[in-house]
Amino acid sequence: MKQSRFATHLKRLSLSALIAITALFSVCALCFSAGSAQTGPNSGNLKVFLPLIIGEKPVPVGPVGGTFTSIAFDPGENDNIYAGHFGSGVYKSFDQGNTWYRKNQGLGDLTIQSLATHPTNSNIVFAGTYDAGLYKSYNGGESWQASNGSVLNNHIIYDIEIDPSNPLRMFVVSRIRGNLTGYLSRSMDGGASWTVLFTGASFSTPDYFYDVDIDPISPNVVFLTAHEHGFFKSVNGGVNFSAVNSGVTDLSARALAIDNAYTGLVYGGVWHGAGVFRTWNDGALWQRNSTGLPLDVKILRLYLDPFGRSQKTVFSCTYGNGLYSSGDFGASWSSRGLGGQRIYDFAIADGNPQRWYAATENNGIFRSSSYGSNWNTIMADLHLTDITGLTVLPGEPQALAGSVYGQGVFRVTNGGETWQPMNEGLSSLDVVALTVAGDRLYAIGRNSMDVWMDGTWQAVALPEATPEELESGENWVRARVLLPDEAFWSEVGSSVQPTNLFGVGSELFMRSAGRASWTLNGGRWVQAEVETWEHEGFELARDGANVVLDLNRLPAGITASSLEGVTAAISTGDRCVWAAAKAERVWVTNDCGESWVDFSFEGQVQALAFDPLLKNVLIVGTRESGAFILRVP
Repeated sequence: MKQSRFATHLKRLSLSALIAITALFSVCALCFSAGSAQTGPNSGNLKVFLPLIIGEKPVPVGPVGGTFTSIAFDPGENDNIYAGHFGSGVYKSFDQGNTWYRKNQGLGDLTIQSLATHPTNSNIVFAGTYDAGLYKSYNGGESWQASNGSVLNNHIIYDIEIDPSNPLRMFVVSRIRGNLTGYLSRSMDGGASWTVLFTGASFSTPDYFYDVDIDPISPNVVFLTAHEHGFFKSVNGGVNFSAVNSGVTDLSARALAIDNAYTGLVYGGVWHGAGVFRTWNDGALWQRNSTGLPLDVKILRLYLDPFGRSQKTVFSCTYGNGLYSSGDFGASWSSRGLGGQRIYDFAIADGNPQRWYAATENNGIFRSSSYGSNWNTIMADLHLTDITGLTVLPGEPQALAGSVYGQGVFRVTNGGETWQPMNEGLSSLDVVALTVAGDRLYAIGRNSMDVWMDGTWQAVALPEATPEELESGENWVRARVLLPDEAFWSEVGSSVQPTNLFGVGSELFMRSAGRASWTLNGGRWVQAEVETWEHEGFELARDGANVVLDLNRLPAGITASSLEGVTAAISTGDRCVWAAAKAERVWVTNDCGESWVDFSFEGQVQALAFDPLLKNVLIVGTRESGAFILRVP
């Protein structure tokens, strides 16, 4: 009966109603990369990442940021910094992070997971990717070449460790995507060839490794962290390993830091809440040292101040709780700022102990010039955020709403140039999509949903999910949010994952991952048997993607039988000005689909919306490089 009422309502919808509820969901992408070149120090190919589209110059707008996984310093000049972005490659700064240049020539994969610089040679830099192994630069990042030795070709490179006493000797820890078996590999010739020394296949269940550290006092001593099997140690240069977990109550090992001032002093960080462990005897016995750290803290990285003397400060990079430090060998910890941030990497500038850098998920690179007392983003004009939604803002005809994963929801005005946060009451800043249903705005998060009412967000209860629906929901989010796998392995709830909403009169209908449809009845969600939502040549919400197109007037790259993944928008100022995007292309028309102009992009476009006041201004949201204003011919 619900299906019949629903179909009846749909037949009454007008084109204007369809336009008003268009939510812009799909797997889409990063703008065209041929940027306007900037002349930088010592380089002929330095570029600021500013896309160009067939003669047009889209203006980057919206919040700056992006997911940066790694930081490394030039050993000869600490003003020169490398930063690895997860999706847009390697960036380099020559002025402490005030200006950044993209450095990707020769890189076969732009999802950067790790970076390392040679301890004495400024020309040699290594970049570990998330799917294509290891790359090496011999000219300070100007160009790259694979350095996999036919061993690491398709590996995720979690950590790169260079022996400071013999830089030709290196270790990497890795795994192959889709497989939980890890590898520890060693090179004795600076990365030209590699030998696998140890794998996670030897455990009772397959496991992989996050961190490998060489003891600076005894280089034959090598420590290793295993994802779910704790800490391991080798005394013969990595040839053989033994578990060293006496006293360790949480085996989800993630990070290591070895103190070179005290033989045997090692710190270990874990993921499942226990925080930090410390050993004074090379792992023979550990003691938990987490006083002052947040409850259930997740440690991503430990960093020992390399410039301290007898009592070095140790830092903990947490996933969601900011930065912490200890000045008493881990006995107590204090917050050093960046509260709420998920910190992937941290570093202190050589010769400038007050200058700290932190690489974060979603929010880019931060710098403190005051020992952590104050922090500022140093993203310049790098809009490398994930724009997950653009749509009309009900009740405000002059504004749009835009969502940025990890930064929440914004009121977008002034032709797309002004983005103001509107996050009061929002359940999570991890907004995966926006949609308008009826006359209300909804923010869809990971297994959560909020509705915008009276200037604040209110949580909407969702149905419980089956294990299969939870898996489908995770996969749907992964398609919209480019992050390391590990970011999806945190528990986010047990509810279904909404993908789209639709209002008909006073009724609210929802599509969730796994293709289930629901309607809200008496405050409870009831599953509805609705397979397709169609109306007079238009199709809505096919696999979560709202499409507003005349199926008889599609651009050449889209067919009526392949609408999955299509994002579309129609100008409210001129109903014949349309835009559509799929994968790496965008099409625009100003004659109701009679003719289309095709725009090529480097990656995937994720959201489209026309400015409500300027009929020919299209705002394009991408998954890796933020939002852009494009003037449609």
